[in-house]
Amino acid sequence: MKARVVTALVAAVLAWAAPCAQATEQASNVMTNTFGSGRLYKTTVERQNEGELSAEDLYQVSLLTSQLLTHLNAAAQHLADGSSDSARPEIEKAESLVKVVRSLLPTTIVTTVTRDIHGKEVYRDVQRVQDDQIPIFEGQIAVEAVEPIVEAKKDEAALKGLKLADAELIHTAVLVDLSFVERKLKRAAELIAQPKEAADELVQAQSQGVHFFTHREDDPLVGVQYALRLAERQVREKKFEGAKANLQQAKVGLETYRGLVGDEAGKPVADLQNEIEKLSGELQGAGAADEIRGMWEKVASWFKRESGQAHQTATAQPAEQPKKS
Repeated sequence: MKARVVTALVAAVLAWAAPCAQATEQASNVMTNTFGSGRLYKTTVERQNEGELSAEDLYQVSLLTSQLLTHLNAAAQHLADGSSDSARPEIEKAESLVKVVRSLLPTTIVTTVTRDIHGKEVYRDVQRVQDDQIPIFEGQIAVEAVEPIVEAKKDEAALKGLKLADAELIHTAVLVDLSFVERKLKRAAELIAQPKEAADELVQAQSQGVHFFTHREDDPLVGVQYALRLAERQVREKKFEGAKANLQQAKVGLETYRGLVGDEAGKPVADLQNEIEKLSGELQGAGAADEIRGMWEKVASWFKRESGQAHQTATAQPAEQPKKS
């Protein structure tokens, strides 16, 4: 959380001081901004990106985070039942998944340096930050992992005398605050001998570490993604009729999405619909499944992105073909 606050503050400073800043892009993964007249001090902020996240690995991150929630939910239930021995391995599995997800996420090194009029360095700070608000993509996986979270949020709201409107929760954006959940898992592990206190930490992870966002225009895209995933799998399994039916279902969802975003923004959507229609008659051709995967990635890029949300930063590289003997 602290890392994201630093990122947000740097972003705010850059936006506010843009007229006064001199920005130079030193390399494709390094950006340096200079602030101040130098009359007394001059400050530079350097941002260096390390690592990339392809659409396929973003999907993997989403899948692993939903599995993390499954372990979190199981641990919380065991602790609520007073069974620390059963909760411990679930917490350990969740913590191991946090490490895997973090290793997949790109890192930005933010270095802030201030020098006085003589060029002497008077301040230096280095922060390693990640966009670690993790989106949960897949429909059924999200439902299974998120239902206990919804119940935890209802319970917390009831304690505060609030009514939680949950009619659309499962069908809107779900983001997991990895930093917050990570801290709560660690604290629960430390308190494992005290089931009630440990359970309280995990309930906070459930109720405060998972956020729901409602974007009306994104709603049809959830169904489109799900249909494309099924179609891809069915093509790989040579179930071409089923794949064709799911592609048509994706087209229907895209038509609904076009109606919500308007004609101008909907042009790429219409193009994708045409691609789907063309591919529907060529499903037995080489590369059809990979082409559907590319369609899924395109749809994923259309979802509204929240601040700090993990997102694709690289194009997936085609798999290396085996050499012919």
